[in-house]
Amino acid sequence: MRNLYKVLIACSLIGLSSSCKKWLDVQPKTNISENVLFENEQGFKDALTGVYILLAGSDFYAKEFTMGTMDVLAQQYDVSANTNQYYETGRYNYTNATVQSNINRFWYTGYKAIANINNILQAIELRKSVFAEGMYERIKGEALGLRAMIHFDLFRAFGPIPSKGLTGETIPYVNVFEMKVKPNVSGTDFIEACYADLNQAIDLLSLDKQVVYGTIDPFTSHTRNHFNYWAANGLKARIALYIGDKDLAYQQAKFIIDQGAKLFPFVERNNLAGTSPYRALLPEQLFGIYTPNLHQINEDLFRSTSGQSTLSNKASFLTAVFEGSSTDVRSVFLWKTDGTSADKYPAKYRDDDIQTNLLNTRRIPLMRMSEIYFIGAESSNIREERIEWMNKVIAVRGAVTISSTADMDQIDANIVKEYRKEFYQEGQLFFYHKRKNTLRIEGSSIDMTEAQYVFPKPNDEIEFNN
Repeated sequence: MRNLYKVLIACSLIGLSSSCKKWLDVQPKTNISENVLFENEQGFKDALTGVYILLAGSDFYAKEFTMGTMDVLAQQYDVSANTNQYYETGRYNYTNATVQSNINRFWYTGYKAIANINNILQAIELRKSVFAEGMYERIKGEALGLRAMIHFDLFRAFGPIPSKGLTGETIPYVNVFEMKVKPNVSGTDFIEACYADLNQAIDLLSLDKQVVYGTIDPFTSHTRNHFNYWAANGLKARIALYIGDKDLAYQQAKFIIDQGAKLFPFVERNNLAGTSPYRALLPEQLFGIYTPNLHQINEDLFRSTSGQSTLSNKASFLTAVFEGSSTDVRSVFLWKTDGTSADKYPAKYRDDDIQTNLLNTRRIPLMRMSEIYFIGAESSNIREERIEWMNKVIAVRGAVTISSTADMDQIDANIVKEYRKEFYQEGQLFFYHKRKNTLRIEGSSIDMTEAQYVFPKPNDEIEFNN
């Protein structure tokens, strides 16, 4: 983009000479001019699909921002051997070149996706007439919701520990498409911008609250693959709890539980076995990212012919995590042994033993119904309701439920245990610990401070944003 910008400047300085005109007239086969792309509804669908493809790259949700770097930082795997490629990541060594590179790519990929979204949102207001009924609202709503979600995930990574305050300068919230460096904004203003986008998204996406799976139109055939009405409400609950607004978090979670629970049913035990298991828990996903190459990503991280996975954990550690349960489906069906190693590796995205419906395994959950119940339980002031909502998840997982006599502190202790069990390979646990400002994450000997919880911004961002 910078190179193109320089060429355009050069052309303007020399009066748009014939050579520059010829250069600008050439249309690479892999590119489509903006005017052509946005001349009809399909062009907007293609542009939004391009954003989803970008987010489904290994640099972001398909690997490092979920099951890779983020789960290593949460100490979900044993990377204590200094030969492990994630060894320095597990030690929070953000100055290490490899760790720094992964973190920098979060920033670049996130803001690149945001730039593409902003381009869509800028163009869509000029092309309302090209859309069939309801499609303008759908595409704009998805784009606004995705913009809020990506920004918030960057905020969770590069922003402050929320319990320490949000008034200080954080990172940019970019809501226009232009070639200018955007200033950092306060945490308060940043969250307000997220809410502004989400409120618009909820309003636009409320025209279609259905959850469909398999229709004629490939763009509308899989609700869970698109940022939808329920995901927008769920994200609002997630943000509210993160910044400590328990009243709003409770309100949003209760609304989804009351109105949407039947649309996102929990996977039953018998659906985790057989020839077509729902290991990625597709039915209970409010929103997930479709990842065509997930098989290879899984093989690279969690499988090895030598019997030693890149990311695995000791059986003794997992026994402690799952509290010795032999019936918890998250332990029984979502962890496997391989080769001669006694270690276990997570199998949520494993598909080599699945005979039918492979597509069920190629979706990485970004928000699930269990999180909504956890948000509701944590933000509720009613003890019985907290126990009921927690046990809704725990019971279907086959674990020991919380006693009806448990007090508030005991319930809170169970919530963190359930986060550890529930969100393997999804990247949510580190942000839970950051929100709670946990001093020592289980599995690590390092005391956590801002130096570990707040990712350093890329050097060029620091340089140009001064």
